Amino acid sequence: MRQVKIGLALGSGAAKGWAHIGVINALAQLGIKPDIVAGCSVGALVGGAYACDRLEPFERWVRSFRYWGVLRLMDVSWRRGGLLRGERVFNNVRRLVPHEVIEDTPRRFGAVATNLSTGRELWFTDGCLHTAVRASCSMPGLLSPVRHNGYWLVDGAVVNPVPVSLARALGADIVIAVDLQHDAHLMQQDLLSQAPEPENDQDATSWRERLRGLVARRTSIAPTAMEIMSTSIQVLENRLKRSRMAGDPPDILLQPFCPQISTLDFHRAEETIAAGGLAVDKKMDELLPLVQVSGQSQALYVSSGKSDRR
Repeated sequence: MRQVKIGLALGSGAAKGWAHIGVINALAQLGIKPDIVAGCSVGALVGGAYACDRLEPFERWVRSFRYWGVLRLMDVSWRRGGLLRGERVFNNVRRLVPHEVIEDTPRRFGAVATNLSTGRELWFTDGCLHTAVRASCSMPGLLSPVRHNGYWLVDGAVVNPVPVSLARALGADIVIAVDLQHDAHLMQQDLLSQAPEPENDQDATSWRERLRGLVARRTSIAPTAMEIMSTSIQVLENRLKRSRMAGDPPDILLQPFCPQISTLDFHRAEETIAAGGLAVDKKMDELLPLVQVSGQSQALYVSSGKSDRR
């Protein structure tokens, strides 16, 4: 009997990426343990730690972040194609996730990056794990690009923000995708969905007024240069993402909601991870059938005595 493989496609999202940790933990509590992980940008970072069974120490590390601690990790440089070199962050990642070769990870793993010269996507499915993660995370303008095989590589989100296609190519029969980049116009809809049931018309009117006030405050404050850059990239990513997922939709789509998290709010892991757990709770009806599938896969894994990864 063939093992049904569950794949996890972890999307881009900068500091919102810690929500991936909450998603993985919540899935594990349900008994769903993906066999395959495909990651883009921060999704590659978290996915790489998970594929190596090093998510627990990685989570402790990001939960320990404080505002000034995050700033100390930012090695600013104007001479290497990005605001940050990224060496301080990724030296810590190498210490926490000591696996060097993708082929040796306990779970099958892949990361997507963008070839800056050709504009095409590059899939890392073997070779150096840390090069793959670093290249996939190279957000244009923020992190310096990575030189690989004669080409410069940048963030995979430029071409494939939620790598469902990579998860399927790695052998996933069922793909759970995690999309962190909500369209801005969905904020009002999501806030309305979180509103308590009004007991009367006055309560309903009061909630709508508060919501309009929140939206007005968000749009009245002049954005910073970083916000302009990151939001512009998100607009392009969202258009590309909708197009790609229309042609190759995931079986289950999870969308953690954390609009309060900005691009560099890496010190707010607590609430971001919690948002990932809530996203799983919202899709419980769709996820519960996978519990049995995952259980059968684990049973077959044990009975065969090997992972059959390739």
